Amino acid sequence: MQTDPRIIRTRKSVVDALLVLMSEREIEKITVKDITEKADVNRATFYHHFKDKQALLQYTLEEHLIRYCIQPFNESERFSRQLVVDVLEAVIELHDYLEVHCQLNFHKFLLDIEREIKSALVERFLPFIKQAFSHLSDDYVLLETYKLVGGLYSSVIAIRKASHYRSQLISYAADQLIK
Repeated sequence: MQTDPRIIRTRKSVVDALLVLMSEREIEKITVKDITEKADVNRATFYHHFKDKQALLQYTLEEHLIRYCIQPFNESERFSRQLVVDVLEAVIELHDYLEVHCQLNFHKFLLDIEREIKSALVERFLPFIKQAFSHLSDDYVLLETYKLVGGLYSSVIAIRKASHYRSQLISYAADQLIK
C-alpha cells in the first residue's frame, strides 16, 4: 500500500471529487475532465493513479469497504457475537453513506457494492470461522462462512428498510447469525 503523503492526498482529492460529482449527477455524465477539475489535478496525474473512471470507481468502493467494513476485524482476535454486531453496523453505515453521497448512482452500483462487500467479508471471516470451527473440514468451514456472510448481508438490507429499532434488529440478527 502506498504511504507517500502526496499520493494519499492526491488520491483522496480525486475520490472526494468523484463523490461530490456523483451526488450532483449520474456517473455516465461525469467525465475524467470533470473529476480532474473538481480535484484540482491535471489529467496526467489522474492517469498516473487510475487507468480510467471505472478504475477510480473500483478504488473508491474498495477504500470505503476498508474504512467501514474491515475495521471491526482489526479490533477482534476471534469470532464473536460482538464482531458480527460491529460488522453489521459497519455495512449498514457504508450503505447509508454511499446512498447519501452517491444518491443518483447508488442503486446502479448496488450489485457491485454487494459483490465487493461479500468478497471482503468472506476473506476476513474465513480465518475466524476456521478457528471457531476447527473440528470441521475446510469445505464445511467455507460453507459456514458463506452462510454467515450471505445472512449478514441480507440482514443489512432488511434492517435498512426498517424505519425504527435498528439497534434491536441488529442485536436480533447477530443472535440468529451466530447460532
